[in-house]
Amino acid sequence: MPNLLLGMTPGDGLNVWKRIGYLNRELKPYIEYVRRGWKVKILTYGSSEIPELPDGIEAVHFPYPRLIWPLMFCLLPLFHWKLGHWADVIKTNQSHRSFFYALAAKLWKRPMLLRCGYVQGEYLETTSGLTAKVKLYQRLEAKAFRQATHCEVPTRELAEWVQKKYGVPAEKISVVPNFVDIEIFKPIEGIEKKEKSVIAVGRLASVKQYEFLIRACAEIRGCSLTIVGEGPERKNLEKLARELNVNLYLPGNIPNEHIPRVVQEHQVFAITSKREGHPKSLLEAMACRMPCVGVKSVGIQNIIKHAENGWLVEAEVQSIKQGLSLILGNRALSEDLGRKAHRYATEAYSFSRCFDLEYENIYRLVRS
Repeated sequence: MPNLLLGMTPGDGLNVWKRIGYLNRELKPYIEYVRRGWKVKILTYGSSEIPELPDGIEAVHFPYPRLIWPLMFCLLPLFHWKLGHWADVIKTNQSHRSFFYALAAKLWKRPMLLRCGYVQGEYLETTSGLTAKVKLYQRLEAKAFRQATHCEVPTRELAEWVQKKYGVPAEKISVVPNFVDIEIFKPIEGIEKKEKSVIAVGRLASVKQYEFLIRACAEIRGCSLTIVGEGPERKNLEKLARELNVNLYLPGNIPNEHIPRVVQEHQVFAITSKREGHPKSLLEAMACRMPCVGVKSVGIQNIIKHAENGWLVEAEVQSIKQGLSLILGNRALSEDLGRKAHRYATEAYSFSRCFDLEYENIYRLVRS
């Protein structure tokens, strides 16, 4: 019976997953590991109470305050030597600060699967440019990728970036997409849709470029906009919506299992981010048979094929307005895009398919 140690991003905890409504979604792969006979421990951070976990999954709490956890985590392999002895393999939840786990894996002499839903160094370079701080971070992250026994990234483009930028051999990198739980994210018949309604799902952050979406909706008479999520841009978005007289609804975070119904109460799903890794919110909307409008940016145009399974627009107000108006005003096109989006998402990103890809990688590490 193999033992799997999952390392959450240093500084984040299981309570964060619960607070934002994603606990059940994030635990799904580890429930499947347990079903296949594995034991799972999750290294979690913070001082909040640990949520109740399914049988076979145990939390290992790292309680130190944020101000000192980087120093303490460097000593984790020594303080928790028994944990390293217990683990047959170490897996990261993201690439962010994965160099701490690379150090632990090296000292514990255990194989490490560096798994990520996006590559933090690539994200920082895209959004902030190659500043001195970003370059320093990339050097640390590159070391983690090179030291890992095997690496998983969600897209072929990110695999090529890691290979070229971090000097990781191609044979050490696998493409394992983010999964969609198609048992939850599926079309719900009989839902009454709000007239001229648009919805987006994601953190309220500048990288999402929601100001473009608000301005585009402002130019469509009678259009309402819902953005599910929480973040630092809430007040700015509310202020802009008031100034432009846009009917904007910000419900905050919603439990993942409730999102399908909320999304399907609207006519169009929109995603306007400056960049994405492999956006789950988009894939989940597509699995719900929603027509999707997305800007031509990294991570989005890799998924949406224009006029086939969605509609691509430029990252500017008039282009977004035209795309939304077209879908809102053309029922036949809306239904056709929704059907093709559903077929694409469920065939390419089902949980069983994506999990089997990862399981093959991690089981090989345990057996080697």
